[in-house]
Amino acid sequence: MKVLFLGIGLFAGCVSSGFTKDRLITLEDAIQSYASGIRWQHYEILDTLVRPRNGQPKPVSREFLNSARITRYEVRRRQLSEDGLTAKVTIKFNYYYPDDNVIRTLNDQQGWWYEEESQRWFLEKLPNFTQASPSL
Repeated sequence: MKVLFLGIGLFAGCVSSGFTKDRLITLEDAIQSYASGIRWQHYEILDTLVRPRNGQPKPVSREFLNSARITRYEVRRRQLSEDGLTAKVTIKFNYYYPDDNVIRTLNDQQGWWYEEESQRWFLEKLPNFTQASPSL
């Protein structure tokens, strides 16, 4: 598992634009909590992190998490918006379905949004593992 840190240049740019170090730290914490929650099937963690931007939170489907087993994840990219209220994150997942044991790869492009009231980051939606192809 690789953990990449936001670059000094990005951090300096954010601070000068009115962002705080705390917001960047909470984004990194949220990404790592999400990745760990999905890897180890911790529903309670995912329930607190997944929320559509213009919708009500819904409990994470147990069927969703039971259908695919994550074997590895790697946070590949983070891109914070200029206003610091949204972020695009790319995570590479390796996973398999218990009934076929074929390792598959998914490069998931995620949308994260920041809620100023709670000072928390939320993931807009869960990945779609059915669109990935087997790794060769």
